[in-house]
Amino acid sequence: MLVVATHGGPGQRQPDIDRQEILDQFGKDTVIDFFHVDSKPNKDTTHCTGLAELKEAIARVAASLPEMGRSVPAKWQQVRETLQTSDKAYLPYDDVIAICAEQGIDQKQAELFLRISHTLGHFIHYHYDPTLRDIVILKPDWLAKAISFVLDDQMTRRRNGLVEFEHLSQLWSHPPFAGEEGYPSKLHPIFLRLMERFDLSYKVVFDPSETSNTSLIAQLVPDTRPEPLPNWGEQPEGGDRQQVQICRIVDSRGQFAVAEGLFYQLIVRLHKYSLGRANYEDSIHWQRGLMLDNDYNGRALLEYVGTDVKITVRAAYPERFLSYLTEEIKWLVENFWEGLRCNVMVSCVAPCGMNTPGNGLFEVEKLIKSKKKNRDEFLCTVSGCDEWQNIDCLLNNAPTTPPPSQAIGIEQFRGIVKDELNVIRKDLVILDRRDQARFQSLSQKQRTILSQVDQQFAELMQILTDEAKDGPRLFSFKPIDPKFFDRPKWISAKFQLTLWCEHARQPLPALNPNDKKKGVYELDLPREWFTKAVPYLRILTGTLSLVLPVAGSATKFILDDTTYKAIEEQLDLGQKSIESTLKGSDMALAGKSKSDASFLEGDAIRAQGSILRKLHALLKEKDPSFGGLVRVQNKRREFLWVHPQFVDEY
Repeated sequence: MLVVATHGGPGQRQPDIDRQEILDQFGKDTVIDFFHVDSKPNKDTTHCTGLAELKEAIARVAASLPEMGRSVPAKWQQVRETLQTSDKAYLPYDDVIAICAEQGIDQKQAELFLRISHTLGHFIHYHYDPTLRDIVILKPDWLAKAISFVLDDQMTRRRNGLVEFEHLSQLWSHPPFAGEEGYPSKLHPIFLRLMERFDLSYKVVFDPSETSNTSLIAQLVPDTRPEPLPNWGEQPEGGDRQQVQICRIVDSRGQFAVAEGLFYQLIVRLHKYSLGRANYEDSIHWQRGLMLDNDYNGRALLEYVGTDVKITVRAAYPERFLSYLTEEIKWLVENFWEGLRCNVMVSCVAPCGMNTPGNGLFEVEKLIKSKKKNRDEFLCTVSGCDEWQNIDCLLNNAPTTPPPSQAIGIEQFRGIVKDELNVIRKDLVILDRRDQARFQSLSQKQRTILSQVDQQFAELMQILTDEAKDGPRLFSFKPIDPKFFDRPKWISAKFQLTLWCEHARQPLPALNPNDKKKGVYELDLPREWFTKAVPYLRILTGTLSLVLPVAGSATKFILDDTTYKAIEEQLDLGQKSIESTLKGSDMALAGKSKSDASFLEGDAIRAQGSILRKLHALLKEKDPSFGGLVRVQNKRREFLWVHPQFVDEY
């Protein structure tokens, strides 16, 4: 950071900087130097006092940045210079590929060049977005100006950010500022999609039966909190528990910091949980907070308390939604605001040395470390308190509960909840109204089980996040030969493998009723591969068996009884094939000593990466399209493989 003070003009105050205060606040590693300049030229000259020295310092600091001086292929640099010196603000994707070809860069390398250039901020190109993949924006400031027309529009501001596409198109065709040129109408849908990509806006719904062309510009929502908040009394409703967590945003020196615009992004990123997702009029959000509802996972209130983000979740099992929201805020802060980090905190509990439980805050990571060192208590650091707090009581407010597979084992958990899941399935079929209210008819126990199943599924998806780049992670399988179980010492066997959609949590035949063979394959699997894959196959099969009874409940695609029973049978046969194979001498090879818990925790997770990559190679030989599954990226830039009908969700 370079701190600059400037003269106010003739006869006005001289520049003044309290250098010591700034150094104390930000540190010498952050503040490089101080400068005094005058932006008005000296009398009878074009020289401005201090500007030359400031320019030299800026150049010197810029040259020392990590990205400066990085070696890149000469051909890439030539293409970059050609694009940066172009007088056009954007180019069609095919034109950019052609320019790369002129420099001897093939298509695969050209795509890599664009991905890296996008990451570094040189150009803007979203390769995986069907609306944006055909355009490369060469001048980001050109795009920023188009967005500014919307943010400065008086009508949109008066409507607290609501705007129809027709009005946006009018703003972009005829800018409201003198001397500004309009943009071609073919770019207007692209601008809107880019605003959605940048978490500036999302399309709202007033009537689910009608197509909406209205968007919300989150930066323009009201600045005051609505009162009263719906279904949010002093205490949770009957059968619900409340958990509270604090996301404390700090800089590299541990001092409080502000992530400017954080809640605008949260309003957009989390709008699928908005109270107004079926009717915008029911939405609850303002510039410093919002309310969310995640069906059986509960209702949440997020709001700023000073510079901290306070998350309160009320649910039968609040751990799942609280964990998700905490991870989302932490990821967002640490990936979008350079130099900031998010410390997860929990409030103190009674007894309190000052008789005000809830005011003291404890960092969850430090509590967990202390617990691992067999310490039962942690000292409150609030001045005047000095109470030793029980760590277990403090962590009750943190979503540290492990998924069922870690706590008691996936098979044992499945055995406990299997009957109740079938009851839940029948209840959902009876209550098949396809709206948010149907989950409210479930009991506290049923909602708790559903949240725990969600937690288990989320853990499974996190196991091999990196491997999702190359192929899908979800599949069910069964041996084809009816006599398979009579040959526990098999060397190689044919298996039927069925791919699943990672969004709907359903097998592809259920989503392709007119082509049930799509995404279904016969594979010759060697025993050696199978036994090495057992830890993953066991967790995979167990988790899919848990999600199957309620698969599609959130996407309005409940399985019919015939399809459900066929998939249930396949999962059961897959589990039995694992058990049958392990009856021989392969127990050691399969990792007999590895429990489900250790699989999810450590080395066994990473060991399965190569196993899954080998399976991807076998599948690509059969079908490079993976049954039509489409690779998408979620808001955290994690890859998922989804059925084409769900691509627009991403």
